[in-house]
Amino acid sequence: MSDITAALGKVSTPTLTTVMMRDHGLNNTAIRDVFACNRNANRFVGPAITGRYLPLREDMKPAQYLDHADNVMTPLIEDAAAGSVLIFDANGRNDVGILGGNLVMRMKQRGFAATVTDGGMRDLPELAEIDFPVFATASAAPPSFTKLMLVAVGEAISCGGVPVFNDDYVVGDSEGVVVVPRDIAMAVATAGQEMDHIEGYVHRRLAKGEALPGLYPPDEQVQADYQAWVKAGEPDF
Repeated sequence: MSDITAALGKVSTPTLTTVMMRDHGLNNTAIRDVFACNRNANRFVGPAITGRYLPLREDMKPAQYLDHADNVMTPLIEDAAAGSVLIFDANGRNDVGILGGNLVMRMKQRGFAATVTDGGMRDLPELAEIDFPVFATASAAPPSFTKLMLVAVGEAISCGGVPVFNDDYVVGDSEGVVVVPRDIAMAVATAGQEMDHIEGYVHRRLAKGEALPGLYPPDEQVQADYQAWVKAGEPDF
């Protein structure tokens, strides 16, 4: 696990979006409308490997079958680096399933971090039993190649309205999926951990009945109180 992956794994997706908005001016980082197919397997972090679909052109349909020599999906799943997040641009179509239980099981066994798509997924009862993060927009019975064709890997894509470049970091949890540009990932992770920590301090004070003004967002006095609390070893209060 890389230092960046470990650092991002300590930060919630809401905090990541806030830090990217506040510190880097990025407002479009949360993939829209996706949900975890297994509610108990939703936390993940990893570098993106992108897959791009296009609307199906019927003369190219044979190459979409997994036993065709020119299919793109099989080598992607068999050769991609462990720890990666396979993220697919499905054109926002949720009437077909991009993956199903067997492909997801192979991803799990190969050590991928997760898979995400702005399309549908097949075999949701199976996916709900596999300890592997899968995020999609809908349950869909028909296979992807009834409407779509996978044409490229490693190119810039749009997933759920968010631009994703190969090797960007993708982070998921029970609140959604966020894309963090690679070149700012460590800075975002560091600032996110700091934000989560001070907000935890503020939450404790709110739980004691203190009012919002000055406390949230924390003013200079509250930040000074926080620093003193950290220096004192973060005692209970």
